[in-house]
Amino acid sequence: MESLLALLAKGGIVIWPILFCSVLGLAIIGERIFYFRKLKQALPDPKEIDQKKLEDLASYEGPVGEMAQEILPVCCGDREFLESIIDHFISGEVNRASRYLSLLSTLASIAPLLGLLGTVLGLIKAFRVVEEVGSQVDASMLAGGIWEAMLTTAVGLSVAIPLIVAHRFLSSWVNRYEESLYQLAIVLLKKAYRGEYA
Repeated sequence: MESLLALLAKGGIVIWPILFCSVLGLAIIGERIFYFRKLKQALPDPKEIDQKKLEDLASYEGPVGEMAQEILPVCCGDREFLESIIDHFISGEVNRASRYLSLLSTLASIAPLLGLLGTVLGLIKAFRVVEEVGSQVDASMLAGGIWEAMLTTAVGLSVAIPLIVAHRFLSSWVNRYEESLYQLAIVLLKKAYRGEYA
């Protein structure tokens, strides 16, 4: 652990914001995975809810129960109004499911840019040594700047790549969740149109 910290310290000051991006990104990924696992458990099979009345479904926990509660007061109303209620509800659910994903995407974009900044700073450091010592320069004098340049690039990319993959993966979960909500909503709306509410 100590040798790892000593190695990272050679990356200069830019290495710490990159590591912060990594820690924050991992926290977001963990929180979203936990959230989606809870959502998955709360979504019943459309065939299961097809056998029940709207009034019974209103007592369900999770999005199905909430959708049924939204529909019940206006279940015999205008069809377009019912659909707009469902669209509004699903939009809110998708927004909640997408929470922090834009921040995760930003972290994935920032990490390699910070790595590039570290590379530039490291090269500046190396060329300053060249300027100061002139023709007396040797490899050991340049080593510090080159270390900083290469290390920050490697760490920046090592952080960015997993964050990008995780963002795509979580975004696909949000898309599947939205599709599931619409499938369930279709079943509920059919019940409302047929008057199967009590």
